[in-house]
Amino acid sequence: MVNIIVVDDEERIRLGLVKLISQIGEDYQVRGIYASGIEMLEDIDNVQADFLITDIKMPMLNGLELVEKVKTLRPDMKFAILSGFDDFSYARQALRYGAMEYLLKPVDKTELERLLWKVKSELELEANENKLSVEDHLKLLLLNDPEDLPTHMTEAASRYLTAFPSLQGHFAVFVLRGMPAVTKQNWQFASAGSPREWFFVERDEQTTVAIVCIGDRDHADTTKELAQTLIYRLPATCCGQLGCSDVFNGSNWLRQSYLQAEKAIQYGWYSSAKKGYTVYSDLPKKQESYANPYIMIDRAFREALTLTDYARARESLQLWAEEIIERRPQWDDLFDACVALLAHLAQQPQSIVERPESFANARAFTSYFLDLMFERLSEKELARQENRVVETVKAYIRNHYTEEMELNRLAEKVFLTPSYLSKLFKTETGETLTEYFISVRIDRAKELLRDHIALKTYEVGEKVGYFDPAYFNKIFKKTVGCTPKEYRDRIR
Repeated sequence: MVNIIVVDDEERIRLGLVKLISQIGEDYQVRGIYASGIEMLEDIDNVQADFLITDIKMPMLNGLELVEKVKTLRPDMKFAILSGFDDFSYARQALRYGAMEYLLKPVDKTELERLLWKVKSELELEANENKLSVEDHLKLLLLNDPEDLPTHMTEAASRYLTAFPSLQGHFAVFVLRGMPAVTKQNWQFASAGSPREWFFVERDEQTTVAIVCIGDRDHADTTKELAQTLIYRLPATCCGQLGCSDVFNGSNWLRQSYLQAEKAIQYGWYSSAKKGYTVYSDLPKKQESYANPYIMIDRAFREALTLTDYARARESLQLWAEEIIERRPQWDDLFDACVALLAHLAQQPQSIVERPESFANARAFTSYFLDLMFERLSEKELARQENRVVETVKAYIRNHYTEEMELNRLAEKVFLTPSYLSKLFKTETGETLTEYFISVRIDRAKELLRDHIALKTYEVGEKVGYFDPAYFNKIFKKTVGCTPKEYRDRIR
């Protein structure tokens, strides 16, 4: 929870800022609202706050003067300056005082939300910095893009890690995956007995990241030998893959080394070996193999669907799966391609397709995805067949509407049971077979009443299959809303 004080001599600005803060989230609470700096100072002993937002232009005591006094009383309180003047001299002076931000009126909600998140992050870091372990600091630098973190946070983590002699020298990063899940403890056991120091970080249930110290006397193949040892020591029942980075020096390179190891393990994931490792330096230098996997199939697959050639669609998917294994795209690209392909056959495909890395290897994933696609294609094919059945039945009724409708005969025409045909027709059209049969007869009767004036109404009824005039009148009125004679008089 971030506790906030707002100081501004304009009531409209004050209340508007408080409203914006309340809209941003429950993590941010306004604990004090003041119309002047003097008023706020008089009440400072009665309010606990982490963050002060103050207007810079106020009578008697301006914002910078207020901040100067607050810092002597509450040195840990953070603050931001609010002004309606885009004046660099104000901004420069505010920053000199340690302001986290210089906000211009009217305050933009997105900018305010970003500022409050920054304040919250700093407060959390300061509260937990002394409690963080080596693993926590490593995880912060390994698994997060530096651009997504405040600079002070990454700098603090780097300073913390440089205090450990073993992390001041050369290192390599391994990404370790096991199926079924291999825990950090399993990998620690596999590395036991090694004279060098290891650090392990759990990324998720299936993946552990290891940082291994590399000595000055190690040689170019050291990481390969270490990878072979780790793989060899895994339980015989496990499938395992390792990705190894180049050798780096300095905590600033942790993220880069992790990305290399991640790229290596994704490349090795396409191997059919039960256990194996891939070193980043062995990857192809030309990335032609990473062609967009969706573009590789999109046109052929869409054409097959357009032509309702489901056999061809299945064939194109089979060929594509083999080409995927050969070209070895990154997991994100492969996942996006699979989502795009399934979108042709299903709604909300992203919630259906599982991530590639949750499978032991590429063969297991492509087999799963082909089964998923083939199942959807079969549903689409069945729906098309059922649609053809309904159209066949409709055509038969239109050509034989003068005859009595026999459900058994209709079912025999399309090789279905009477009950299934009735259910299918209702599902596809929204009306029963009887309702459709009557609508065809009545539509034809309306045509005859309109175009053949000489025909008597009972003769019209006979021509559409109703030989009882009273029954014809009853059915016609129920369907159209008037008798045949009334209908003819109306259209005349």
